[in-house]
Amino acid sequence: MLRRLASALLAALFAVLATTGMARAHGGPIAIEVQGDGGQGVTAAATYERDHHPVPIEMDLKFTAVSADGQTLGPVRMVASNEGRGFYVSTKKLPVGKWTVTMTATFPSPATKTASVSSAVLPPPPAPPAPTGLPTMAIVAGSAAVVAVLAAVAFFGLVVIRRRRSATA
Repeated sequence: MLRRLASALLAALFAVLATTGMARAHGGPIAIEVQGDGGQGVTAAATYERDHHPVPIEMDLKFTAVSADGQTLGPVRMVASNEGRGFYVSTKKLPVGKWTVTMTATFPSPATKTASVSSAVLPPPPAPPAPTGLPTMAIVAGSAAVVAVLAAVAFFGLVVIRRRRSATA
């Protein structure tokens, strides 16, 4: 009995210690990944350095950018994106060209990351394809018309057959 109790207590203690390590990993130093969005925007992903989990709280995140010819932009505020925790998008577009972007976080933990970003105008989305074939309503209406005609032919066929039988009887 005493062995079972000691084993249960030891298992509970082990479970508590095993899960507190994960909780302790949150917080502390933050890693920021910076890149362009393929167009004229800048994106950033923030994770904790210890466990690489996304930073789940709203960060104070801004960037400054310097072009190859010395033009500067910023600081530009980043906002949390709906695409996932710890993912941020810029509130302003970069002019077209190559930029050196320095991202700076002040909350919940200070962090800085510099990266090269290319900014380009995205081509317009392709036009939707022209509809092909018949619209669904035309197919439904045509099918209903065919069924109605077949029902009418069958009904009148039965009427003619009954009249002929009653005339010969």
